[in-house]
Amino acid sequence: MFRPRCASIHPLCHLRRLSAVPCSMIRPYYRMVSTSTASLKTSLPGTSFPKENVLVIGLGAVGALYAFLLQRSGLAHVTVVARSNHDVVSQQGINIHTRSFGDSPGWKPIVCRSVAEAADTAYAYTFLATKCVPEVLTTPKLLEPLLVSQLEQPTYVLLQNGLGIEKDLYEHGVNVLKKPLNIVNTAIYLFASQEGPNTVAVDDTERVELGIYRHNDYTTTVNSDSELRILDGVKNLLVKGGSNASVVPEIQRQKFHKNMYNVVFAATTLLTRYAMTAVFRSPPPPGSDLKYAPYVYPNTGELIDEYTVPMMREMFDELITLGRALGFPDSKDGLPSDAGEKAIVFNRANHDTPWSFHKPSTLLDCEKGVPMEIDVIWGSVVRLARERRVAIPRIEMAYSLLVVMQNQILRQRAESS
Repeated sequence: MFRPRCASIHPLCHLRRLSAVPCSMIRPYYRMVSTSTASLKTSLPGTSFPKENVLVIGLGAVGALYAFLLQRSGLAHVTVVARSNHDVVSQQGINIHTRSFGDSPGWKPIVCRSVAEAADTAYAYTFLATKCVPEVLTTPKLLEPLLVSQLEQPTYVLLQNGLGIEKDLYEHGVNVLKKPLNIVNTAIYLFASQEGPNTVAVDDTERVELGIYRHNDYTTTVNSDSELRILDGVKNLLVKGGSNASVVPEIQRQKFHKNMYNVVFAATTLLTRYAMTAVFRSPPPPGSDLKYAPYVYPNTGELIDEYTVPMMREMFDELITLGRALGFPDSKDGLPSDAGEKAIVFNRANHDTPWSFHKPSTLLDCEKGVPMEIDVIWGSVVRLARERRVAIPRIEMAYSLLVVMQNQILRQRAESS
């Protein structure tokens, strides 16, 4: 039997030292105290609270940061599933560089190579932080080892971009498991980039809104007592770790609002192949030692303000019109009419700095030649607009070009496999 490397054999003793141990070594011992319940019924010495078993699937920028914050909360026993970067993370850990949470070089979580390897334990929460690309892998297929398990189903927390990402998981619960799953969706505002297989950089912005997924329901704006208990449980873990997490009564409008940023700004970066600093950042001051790129070069720079920025405003206007058709009111808690202009002002301020390094994850995926979230970010919006007969010509044009890019990436993947 595997024993922790400490004087005591308490199952939670010296968790930071245990966290450097690969999943295959630590989990035989871990299973003895955690397979029957999603909360460890033992406590750290000197404390009275149990630790929740939490699984984080996906160890890119988003997954790495939130796995780190969950463990930092002191309330969670965190296991992560890292597929492509499993070996480097298990050997070297993750280097997390943040402006808000400080630096944590070489942080080593308990890491599994696959969902199947992690599926022998009951979890209170499973955070899904992979890219949602259904044309490559559906969510039920990814989560299959958990969904077929005889253990109690966790609350699924989706840390993913796009709209409609909950639908196939919800339908699997209803149609296959014969019971609805608890699904928490999120709207995440995070400037983070994965700068290497085990290096994540996070800028100043971090905020996450949490809400219960209600199937085909865009207008219920009050959480029930049972829904609130679920949401408060997730929020407590994140806030204790340092996240700016909050609970909202209706997540779809918040998710739609957040997706507007991706629809407009990520399309701009993908179709130009430049970060938003190429639209918003001023040149280095004359005579300054500052060196950075890209920035708005003075020669023809005025054309960006004349054509590019107004085009983005018009895309936001299309999205506001669609939001009204979905029943989202013009209010602070709904979808404010000035949301687009505020988004432009916010992004200009965040990208017009010498230290701005952020690239949308879709642009990074494009540069690496891996499938992007085209369907859930843009395709979902086009389908919603057609269902409600709302004209969104600029967004449809962007989508029509992005599907060509995605198609060729899928072709290249198939030919190289």
